[in-house]
Amino acid sequence: MTRAHAGRLVALSLCTAALSSCSVPGSELGLTAGEPRAVVGAHSLHDDGASMTAEATGELTLSAGQCFELRGPNSRSALLIWPTEAHLLPDGWPGLQVDDEELRVGEQLSISGGYLQLSGADAEAVAQCQSTGEAFVVHDLSQHTKNSDPAQ
Repeated sequence: MTRAHAGRLVALSLCTAALSSCSVPGSELGLTAGEPRAVVGAHSLHDDGASMTAEATGELTLSAGQCFELRGPNSRSALLIWPTEAHLLPDGWPGLQVDDEELRVGEQLSISGGYLQLSGADAEAVAQCQSTGEAFVVHDLSQHTKNSDPAQ
């Protein structure tokens, strides 16, 4: 077993043993415990210091590893990196609460922030997500269309 492989196993065991969230040394990203998972960054919603100005729209979905993604109109998915104040909804249809908004899988979102290519410790921190696309750092919720029936 190589040293890098052993390090990944230790990081993975730290993540799976954590009760509330996990992170990898050297990364500012963490995963909430349980499923679904939210990737949480070290930023706040409406972060005044943010210079990211990209906008994205699409459906809130889950990756193969049960992490929240945004599937755009072109069917490309982006792993969503939520602000520190994001919390998973405790029961019912999968979703999370951000800034007094309850967001559920299947709903349409318009968000602003920025695209990010993950590498090194950040990529390792979210490896459990099994995401195939790039990442999008969420800085603001522009619009959110609720489903009357989340099963739709």
